[in-house]
Amino acid sequence: MAAAGARRNMINGGNYSQRLIPKRGQVKVAIVLGLAHSFASIFSTRSRRAGLLS
Repeated sequence: MAAAGARRNMINGGNYSQRLIPKRGQVKVAIVLGLAHSFASIFSTRSRRAGLLS
């Protein structure tokens, strides 16, 4: 009975940690998307300012 409870806690703990820690590929994709979004916002504000000035 105690072994079954411990096993269930290990399984739940493993699933919980997998949810908190994403895979390396997911982290890289998130970083690239974040950088792309920031660059796009910077260039869009620059192009808007250039359009207003001219």
